[in-house]
Amino acid sequence: MSDQGFPAAEIDTSKPHPARMYDFYLGGKDHYEIDRAAASHVVSVFPGIKTCAQVNRLFMHRATRWLAAEAGIRQFLDIGTGIPTEPNL
Repeated sequence: MSDQGFPAAEIDTSKPHPARMYDFYLGGKDHYEIDRAAASHVVSVFPGIKTCAQVNRLFMHRATRWLAAEAGIRQFLDIGTGIPTEPNL
């Protein structure tokens, strides 16, 4: 049970998950064999997917740095089902 009285959610490792596949594209460690298999299939169809994921992540960091330095934004809300990766937002 969780602290709120709800049962803890189970992680379904029998089906690939886009967030874990994205972690694989970024070279992370938080994915399972089913995610690697699905992601490898995507790579076979679209070899540039790993580069796209990495460039997307780099853009997010550049944009965030600019918003903080130039626009004075001091607080960001990162919403999504992604797995925390380093460096995080």
